[in-house]
Amino acid sequence: MSSRVAIAGVLLTAAVGTAVAEAPGTRANLHEVVADRTVTLHTPGGPLPISYSGNGTMIGRAKDLEFYTGSAFDRGTWWVVADRVCHRWRSWLGGKEYCVTLRMDGEKVHWRSTDGYSGTATLGAKRRIYEAGVY
Repeated sequence: MSSRVAIAGVLLTAAVGTAVAEAPGTRANLHEVVADRTVTLHTPGGPLPISYSGNGTMIGRAKDLEFYTGSAFDRGTWWVVADRVCHRWRSWLGGKEYCVTLRMDGEKVHWRSTDGYSGTATLGAKRRIYEAGVY
């Protein structure tokens, strides 16, 4: 695996899980925590905001991380399995499925991917997503 793909995997695998920390263990609670929020992953290369829609779609903007991800923008889907949030991007990470678990420590979100990577992120405020799915 090239270092570019490996770094993108670390950054983007982390991003999906950052939103679900406050409600471990229940599928309905995890979905509620993530849905209709923008989650900003704090990375060494800069911030990586991901907007999660309540309908299971997501949009990522990697302006400062385009070198790692291969593009500045991507769309995908997300869902909850047991106590994990899973995601699949259209092009980032080769379109493969990734899942993560999280926990809250006050206002800070700590994430951990199944491959052992971990870090922090910030949860944005809940908002209503444009009904047509374009936001």
